[in-house]
This record gives sequence, C-alpha cells and structure tokens, in this order.
Amino acid sequence: MTLNQFIVSNNIKPADSIVMKKKLFGMLNHYVIYLGISDYKHVFIANYTKGVKIIPDNELQEFLQILQPIKIDRFPGPDSHRPAAVKRALSRVGERAYSYVSNNCEHFKNWVHRGEHKSTQVDNAIVGVGAVALAGLISAIFSKD
Repeated sequence: MTLNQFIVSNNIKPADSIVMKKKLFGMLNHYVIYLGISDYKHVFIANYTKGVKIIPDNELQEFLQILQPIKIDRFPGPDSHRPAAVKRALSRVGERAYSYVSNNCEHFKNWVHRGEHKSTQVDNAIVGVGAVALAGLISAIFSKD
C-alpha cells in the first residue's frame, strides 16, 4: 500500500497523528502529525532526534523503510479546531530540544492535540522502573544473608 492509499483509506485529516512502530522488534511507538497537502504532496511533521521539523520526502521514505504505521490517533477536537492544532505544530518547527524522556515525539503529539506536554510511554516506563526498584528494596529489606 502506498502512502497516498494509506492516507485515503484511513481518512486521515490534518492534525491526525499516525502511530508507527519499528518493523523489527519495535517496543516504542513513534508519532508523526499529518499537516495536509501542499504542492500536491502529503506533508508530515514530527519531533525526533533532528528536532521538530517537516519531514522531507527522502526522510519520510527512510522512516517507512524501518517504521510501520499501526494505527491512527485522531485529533480529539472538532474539525473547526484542526487549523489551530496545525498552527500549533508549525509554531515549533526548528526547535532542537528532543529528549527521549522529557520532549519526545509523543510529548509533541499530545501538545499538538491537547496542549499538554505529556508522554504515556515515558510515564509507564517510570512506573515500571519504580516498581522494579521497590521490589528490589523490599527484597533487600527482608532477605537475610
């Protein structure tokens, strides 16, 4: 399926996010925001290691070699709010403050969608690490050498 077919068959609209996962052993999701069509081409934006940027065609093709779209995270507001969400996304183009923990692609997606700087993946990882640390502490307290 081509990218155009994927967009049309899933009725993707500006400000919707495409959730992608690495094709081989992907554990974390990657999020890209669809901006719409410009100059007869589909345009996407993302926050990734190169910063917040509109993804050039060559990089989009590289993404599609290693990432597979797995679902659509629809813009949660009414259609009349989509232009404001697209404008919010574009306002951060050029920002180079990517961080896996504090400013990743999911943080960006949630900020575009809801105005919230949040990542469920990071929150879940922190809870998991905390649970392992707590279990180790409890084990150390109750173990006797």
